Amino acid sequence: MNENDSLEIEKKDQILLIDNYSRGLPTDRITRIETIINNCIADVELNTIHFTQFKKELAEEYIGIILSGSELNVSSFYYNDRIKKKFKAQLELIQQNTQVPILALCFGFHLVAYAYGAQICRMRLLGLGGRIIFIVLNKTDELISQKNIPVNVHHLDFVTPNDCEIQKNFEIISSSRTKGYKMVQYMKHLEKPIFAVQFHPETHNPYYFHPGLFNERIAEKTRVTGEKIIENFIWMCHYKKNN
Repeated sequence: MNENDSLEIEKKDQILLIDNYSRGLPTDRITRIETIINNCIADVELNTIHFTQFKKELAEEYIGIILSGSELNVSSFYYNDRIKKKFKAQLELIQQNTQVPILALCFGFHLVAYAYGAQICRMRLLGLGGRIIFIVLNKTDELISQKNIPVNVHHLDFVTPNDCEIQKNFEIISSSRTKGYKMVQYMKHLEKPIFAVQFHPETHNPYYFHPGLFNERIAEKTRVTGEKIIENFIWMCHYKKNN
């Protein structure tokens, strides 16, 4: 085929995953998100970038952005400027972006809340580590199609649904009372395509929720439900871009 006969190859729509974990931290969460998206039948391409390399100008190249969890805590920003500065680009993205859909997971959820002036609280004890809880949604939407779902939670920070800045800027779709703390589990911005979940829809690999710790049926439903949430986000980005 000569140059005149060559056909232009259309570039695939791209999704950006921002890895907010410290380099070298042993976690399968990023791999799980990558696997879910790569297995999705939507014709998209995934690009994963570490948070230290992210610049908000990159957002224009993507049809959707996912902010991952982290072993760090946004509540540390109040007394540690060094950590806060590392996430300045993401905070600016959250504040200034109006077009590109964002899905924020756990630590990403706290970044979203912090960017809009909400108070990020921290549990006094050991937090929630790797457990499954059931949450109830006020309504279903394009991201979550069931009102009662099991989710995987693993965090120290949380945001209360009584926070004035949250109520002013977000629709609270689900909250829970866990370990005596009332916290937002799912919220979306009133005007911008920003979706934030306190839990981890990517869960862990199938061997993490082993028998004896969790009911296998519930663990499997948690994984399937979480995968569907991420897939729904990808399809939403795809439709938004192409329609």
